[in-house]
Amino acid sequence: MSNPIKESTLERWIQNQMKVWESEKKIIEKEEKPRPFITISRQYGCFANDIAEEIAKALNTTTTNNTWSIYDKNLINKIEQQYNISEKIVETIDTRKREEMSELWRTMLADLPPQAAVFQKLANTIRTIAIHGNAILIGRGSVVITKGLRYGLHLRFVAPLQYRIQKVMENQKIKDRLAAEKLIEEKDKQRHEFMTQYIKFNAYDPASYDITINVAQFTKEQVAQISIAGLKVRKLI
Repeated sequence: MSNPIKESTLERWIQNQMKVWESEKKIIEKEEKPRPFITISRQYGCFANDIAEEIAKALNTTTTNNTWSIYDKNLINKIEQQYNISEKIVETIDTRKREEMSELWRTMLADLPPQAAVFQKLANTIRTIAIHGNAILIGRGSVVITKGLRYGLHLRFVAPLQYRIQKVMENQKIKDRLAAEKLIEEKDKQRHEFMTQYIKFNAYDPASYDITINVAQFTKEQVAQISIAGLKVRKLI
């Protein structure tokens, strides 16, 4: 399923996906072939979901292995909160990987307030999805949460402010340019604060990502091809 999963089919999809992941647990533990995933960080107004759909569609057309799926903020939140299956998801990876993940959070989240446990639950869900591979993870700190995993390609989408203002005005039917600019400023600030609330990370540093793309200079199809080229160069597909 390349497009973000619809509400009506979400519960059934989650159940089926977990069955697949559980059946693959022993295979993942033994095999050494890459299980690639992509994380996408973006400035507000770059509309990463549209590009992610194009990436998934292209990958699902050209590759013959597992289907690529998109995990955006809404889907990840629904998996984590509405269906309360984060712990079950973590159980679909082998013991060694679970222990590595627990140790990582002990190191990264030490000496933090109790509310950090909420972030750890989110982090467990995202990191497990990445370990299973063939996932495009949009936002939610996924570039930080998947730190150290071998088979990830980390993308950052940026664009000039005026481009993003125009896109936000068109997409959200906002007529006031100043209102659109204020919304962009607020959203970018919120995303940065989320990324840095529990973990030290410079979201503005291009070196924090593998590829930074100015999406104003390319069509979404071209951005998809650049992203897929990155996977190929890294021999992940």
